[in-house]
Amino acid sequence: MIYLDNAAAALTDRETADHFARMLVECGANQEAGHKEGRRLRQLIADAEQRLSRALMEEGDLRVLWCGSGTEALNIFSTCVTPGKAVTSKLEHPALAAALKRSARSVHTFGCDRGTGKLVPETGDWDIAAFHLVQSETGIVQDPGELFSHTPGAVRFLDAVQAAGKIPLPRCADILAVSGNKFGAPGCAALLVDPLWDGAEDFCARAEKMRHEAYLAGRMIPAAILTCADVAEKRRSRMTETLRRTEELNGMLRAGCLKLGLRPTVPAENASPFILHLLAPGYQGAVLVRMLAEEGVIVASGSACASETKTPSPALTALGYSRTEAFSGLRISFGFDTSGEDVKILLSSLEKVLKKY
Repeated sequence: MIYLDNAAAALTDRETADHFARMLVECGANQEAGHKEGRRLRQLIADAEQRLSRALMEEGDLRVLWCGSGTEALNIFSTCVTPGKAVTSKLEHPALAAALKRSARSVHTFGCDRGTGKLVPETGDWDIAAFHLVQSETGIVQDPGELFSHTPGAVRFLDAVQAAGKIPLPRCADILAVSGNKFGAPGCAALLVDPLWDGAEDFCARAEKMRHEAYLAGRMIPAAILTCADVAEKRRSRMTETLRRTEELNGMLRAGCLKLGLRPTVPAENASPFILHLLAPGYQGAVLVRMLAEEGVIVASGSACASETKTPSPALTALGYSRTEAFSGLRISFGFDTSGEDVKILLSSLEKVLKKY
């Protein structure tokens, strides 16, 4: 099997799986208990928080609130931030859009430029500003510092789920969401809170009450937390080489797909190398996904959360594509172990299924 749907779930490698299994055995006790083992685990988790912060942000001082998934992280953020007027964009992940709609008093959206995929900011008076760093479907990379410069006084939230462990994260937000599931750590996510933000203490206190008093959020097992920190450190140590190799594979695939008549949605210079989104004029992306799966190649037709819907991709329609074009999308997302041979097999399989379609 050639797995190229890592934006939905990055596969866990054998080294990480073995580490996770070992942590399940060695750290399976209740970390909140008052006994000696509970105290040991609390110290290990505190160390893991510093390790995760340092691996992802190069500094170990960010507060870490562990979550079970990226969606849970978004829900905790939207529940614990002080309600107010929010500004976001039409390109956000549906989970963030839904969370803001539930909790904000009003939601305004920035538009976007079809040619570049970049958001078009407006300066205004908002209480919450929430944007993605890497768009989950098309791979568009935004400039959050520029976006936040148009939202003075707002709580700055950055959805870094598709970026963490893959590209450097800027320190320009008050709160960031990351997911270990997207960089190969099983079942763990986190909110990173900048302690220099004047609302940090209040936000973290609300999150603790949400977990320990309202029981609206779960408690992560120590094995998942410790494995997430371990994998984040591994990704940081190999990031330069991984980026170089992935950029080469992305370029190789772009060139091959153009020869087959498929069009990249976003210019390479505006996108994460880990995601290549294509339009296949005259074809339905979901059908191509199923045909490729029969050939042993796993890709996606768009965001995993919207894969079974009967409506066109909101991200593509926001970028100005027609309903027909939006249904022709293919998302290919590279893993940390994707090889040149994998790309060759994908291109060969694509050529085959396009002829059979």
